[in-house]
Amino acid sequence: MDKILAIARREFLATVRTKAFILSVVLMPAVIVGALLGTHWVQKLAEEEKMPVRRFAVIDHSGKVYDDLLAQLAAFNAQRPNQRFELEQIAPGEASEDALRARVNKGELYGYLILAADAVDADGGCVLARKDKQLEIGRELEERINNAVAAVRLHESDIDPTKIAWLRRRVPISEVEAQTGKAVTTNVIAQAMTPFAFMFLMFMGTFGISQGLLTSLIEEKSNRVIEVLLSAVSPLQLMAGKILGTALVGFLLLTVWGSVGFGSAQQYHVADLVTRYRLTIAALYFVPGFLLLSALLAAIGSACNELKDAQSMVFPLSLLTIIPMIFWFYISQNPASTVSIALSFVPPIAPFIMILRICSDPDTPLWQIVSTLAVLWVSVVAAMWAAGKVFRIGVLMYGKPPSLRELARWVRYT
Repeated sequence: MDKILAIARREFLATVRTKAFILSVVLMPAVIVGALLGTHWVQKLAEEEKMPVRRFAVIDHSGKVYDDLLAQLAAFNAQRPNQRFELEQIAPGEASEDALRARVNKGELYGYLILAADAVDADGGCVLARKDKQLEIGRELEERINNAVAAVRLHESDIDPTKIAWLRRRVPISEVEAQTGKAVTTNVIAQAMTPFAFMFLMFMGTFGISQGLLTSLIEEKSNRVIEVLLSAVSPLQLMAGKILGTALVGFLLLTVWGSVGFGSAQQYHVADLVTRYRLTIAALYFVPGFLLLSALLAAIGSACNELKDAQSMVFPLSLLTIIPMIFWFYISQNPASTVSIALSFVPPIAPFIMILRICSDPDTPLWQIVSTLAVLWVSVVAAMWAAGKVFRIGVLMYGKPPSLRELARWVRYT
């Protein structure tokens, strides 16, 4: 055991002294704080920044909507004096759509709107063109256009649109936690991105650090350092020490990131998004997930002599680990779906899938948490056993890297 701890200490110190680790310790907390602070700052800056007046040409074939649209945009301009719209009415037949497009290209117009003749009386639509694709501006324009058309329809039906607007006014809603009654963050973007942030940090801490184990093994084999180490310890002790040392590095990194995230959430009043429960769950899944991936990479690193050979062997595993990155939005929006539950029991990606589910639904059944952790730990034991078999043979072998069939034969070898 003393030899394993000595190897672990050596691996830990060698990793934490690297520039890459120091940068990750400093850089990721800066990103976390910057994201929380920057979201509010950018939103405020966008509201206060003075933009050039957006000139819009309107051709209203119905002859009914322009005045109401003008009133709608006047209300928008009053709310956002720094982001004003200006309308230019063009009579039907005075200008073609090609002519309007040419004016947009010259910079004379921000965009144009062409309303169909039956936009009010039937199901006619409109053509909206803008020189940029800003989502918020597009949403505002669509809402104002629809409000203007609705106002005309109400007038023609002898209904007062102001009374309708008063009747449909929004009710202020203060959202609270069902269990504690505490206020929760109402920022939809922050709520949606929190599961991804937890998963991404776990992914970086797991895959990023464990990759260092792979590269260090290959470097020590090529420099013949591994032979010196094996004169003092057994292959299994060497592998266990390296995995333990690397796991301590990953846990240290996750602790720093989690502490910064928790403190920043408290500071910027989004404490309901970064809770102790979520951080605890992240730690519970991080440990077996890291050990599993480290064991697999240790086996691959011991069997290869060059990084390019290792990369080709790691590629199938990399494809599997990016599944949570691809489907994170679906899983976070549907944490109790059959697909989400099924992916939770796939060992290499279970930690990332489960943190997505738990951050989206704190009431994820306890039996699923316990059973997925059990599957993970069983997989860790199996991976460690197989990796040990491969490691003791491959760590002193040089030349052509083994095939998957040969690796399987090494595992069966007693």
